[in-house]
Amino acid sequence: MTTIRYKSTSKTQLAQAYNVSARTFRLWIEPIKENLGAYVGQAYNPKQIEQIVEFLGEPEKFEYIRA
Repeated sequence: MTTIRYKSTSKTQLAQAYNVSARTFRLWIEPIKENLGAYVGQAYNPKQIEQIVEFLGEPEKFEYIRA
């Protein structure tokens, strides 16, 4: 079994990966925002991306977030 590796990704890139607007993406992650931690350096780190994918499911454009 291979482990999926994620890369640091901005909110805009994540919204594009899920094929939604940036506003819609922010609303979607609101329930887990507290558990995600800080949005540092204009990007979520790979561990945060993993949490987002676990919560929202795999995005349409998976290549946007995969390392």
